[in-house]
Amino acid sequence: MDAKTLGDFIAGRRRELGLTQAQLAARLHLTDKAVSRWERGVGLPDLATLEPLAAALEVSLAELMTARRQPQPLPEAEEAAAQTLALARQSRSAGQRALWWTCAACLGLFGAVAVFLVWVLAVSGPVAAASVASLLLGLGAWSVPLVQLARRRCTPTGCIFSLGLALAALSVQFADILTQVREGDWSALMDTMDTLLAVVVFFCAVTLALNLLAAVLGRYRK
Repeated sequence: MDAKTLGDFIAGRRRELGLTQAQLAARLHLTDKAVSRWERGVGLPDLATLEPLAAALEVSLAELMTARRQPQPLPEAEEAAAQTLALARQSRSAGQRALWWTCAACLGLFGAVAVFLVWVLAVSGPVAAASVASLLLGLGAWSVPLVQLARRRCTPTGCIFSLGLALAALSVQFADILTQVREGDWSALMDTMDTLLAVVVFFCAVTLALNLLAAVLGRYRK
């Protein structure tokens, strides 16, 4: 389906029925912003929304998917449209399951690493406290967007919380560096500076990428 053509069809049919964007959105239990995006050709309706949208616009599923009125809808066209929609749903469902299992595997790995870090802290004591705390906070920062990806639902609160954990992780690490500087332990600091900077850049890039991906998929779902 072409987004612009479908958007023009939705807008035209909505006006024929004398509906506002808000009224059409209310029938679909969505916001008028979603309807506005469709009509402007910015995005396509979700697969689960196609049948309710066709009913709300009082057109057949085939007419909606082809963005063209038919004087007398043909049973063959309706069946073909229904089969196409079913195949698309199966494909999307498979993709969602793959995404869910990928996120679940990552979260499971993070959990195992967290348990290992707690064990390291118990064995090493205060010496490794800052590094362990920083790593745990970093894992938390990555886990939040992964959970949102698995649920295909992104909230501003979740993104802010993830970025807050990332900032806390960096703060703990740099506080530990500041402590080493005050104690005059320059040799150990200079030996690890390049590696530390690379890790910080990588950590920030992954955190931002995960949150951006969660936000994009969350917006697409609406």
